[in-house]
Amino acid sequence: MEELLYRRQFILCPEEIDNRQGWNQFNIKGDYYLYVHPDLIQTEYTEPNQQIIILGDMYDPLNERFNNIDIAARLIKSKTIEELTANSSAYAGRFIIIFVKGDLFYMFNDASASRKIYYIYHKDYVWCASQPHVLADFCSIKESGDPQVQDFYRSREFKQHDHCGVLNNTIYDPIKQLLPNFYLDVKLKKIIRFWPVKKNIHISLQEGVEHGSKMLTGIIKSANERNDLMMAVTAGNDTRMLLAASRPVSENIFYYIINLPRYDEKSPDLVIPNKLLSKVGLKQNVLEFSNDIDEEFKKYYFLNNQFAHERNLSIIYSIFYKQFPDKINMPGRFSDIARNFFNTYHKVLTPELLATFWNYEDVDYVVDRYKIWLEEANKIKGDYNYRILELLNWEERNGNLYTQYQVDKDIAQEEFTPYNCRNLMEIYLAVPNKYRDIHTNVYFRAMIKHLWPELLTEPFNPKFEKRVSYNLKKIGIYWYIRRIIRGW
Repeated sequence: MEELLYRRQFILCPEEIDNRQGWNQFNIKGDYYLYVHPDLIQTEYTEPNQQIIILGDMYDPLNERFNNIDIAARLIKSKTIEELTANSSAYAGRFIIIFVKGDLFYMFNDASASRKIYYIYHKDYVWCASQPHVLADFCSIKESGDPQVQDFYRSREFKQHDHCGVLNNTIYDPIKQLLPNFYLDVKLKKIIRFWPVKKNIHISLQEGVEHGSKMLTGIIKSANERNDLMMAVTAGNDTRMLLAASRPVSENIFYYIINLPRYDEKSPDLVIPNKLLSKVGLKQNVLEFSNDIDEEFKKYYFLNNQFAHERNLSIIYSIFYKQFPDKINMPGRFSDIARNFFNTYHKVLTPELLATFWNYEDVDYVVDRYKIWLEEANKIKGDYNYRILELLNWEERNGNLYTQYQVDKDIAQEEFTPYNCRNLMEIYLAVPNKYRDIHTNVYFRAMIKHLWPELLTEPFNPKFEKRVSYNLKKIGIYWYIRRIIRGW
């Protein structure tokens, strides 16, 4: 059980520390030491005066048999950090890239920042780790004394958002999270945005279907070359699209649904996937879990993540740790940055309104931080033609909330979402907004039809409130009613 402590985590620091049992050690530039838990995949590739280290896995949708070494050998040819970040955008996965070229030293992570990097500038050096409380321990940093910060981390809103922080902030004032689309310049001790770099230009629905489908299918086929895969299938859009994209390798994938306490025998998430998979000759496995948890496992679960969510513990232990520790799970997260989650016709976006969108209404801690983020986002909107709410969905909702479960689950099993690819998201976001509505999902359903049309024979999320929104949009009165009810 001791091997579960900080499982799949890393520490980067400018001095040698007491090496944890079995952890691998790298020396970087003679100035830094990188310690990596053995269950976190590590790939090192060097050329004269250059070094690249990948923590985690990367998948090439166009070259399915490429492994991490093949990808690292290509990436190390990049002449600058800008070229490297651009080249890395073609790959999916859950990873951190460390890049050293001469005296230069950079770090960044995957498109959703699902492989976490927390950092602090301490004693004239940069210290990094997978968890902020680990950094705080090494650097003797105490929790913030600001009452506003403490109130937030004890608040109902913090609990409702699955214990995720706000943007790049943590409960330790000097310790920050590296957000999606940014890199860390270790030498200059500076955070720099590297995406977007070009203007978002709309493509046709058909182009989006063809390019997006090909890339998503390639990512899953690439993952299948290396791993034993499992994939949840629900009544929703995200997982059905993954199911459709997995068609070429579907015989190799373990499809499942977890039988949650809220389900009964008529629950759509149980009934609809079973019907769909039966129609196409596949099996839906219904997984049961127990609330009996080993106390040692529980202890390390909360040691590994300061704000681990107890709600997820039974499933993580009894299903992913006890039954499927060697499979790679592929959830449907991160797809809806392309589906207008924060859809509104309100013309003027303010920090207060952003907080309201994301159910942080009147939380001053959040409003203050959204104000800073919004100032930069307005520039991106003007320069690159990306909608502010799409950036908020990407960098805040997905970069924080939707990565928390993966972080909790690292103690038990590895996972990545096939949607986690920057170039794939660029394709999705280039499709006109009218096809990417969160309720009507024209674009997603067109891709499913293109990939596996039989999967459209059963309804999507036939819940009352979702069907109401869908039908109101179909007849063109949704926004009028919403404005009356919500005011925006």
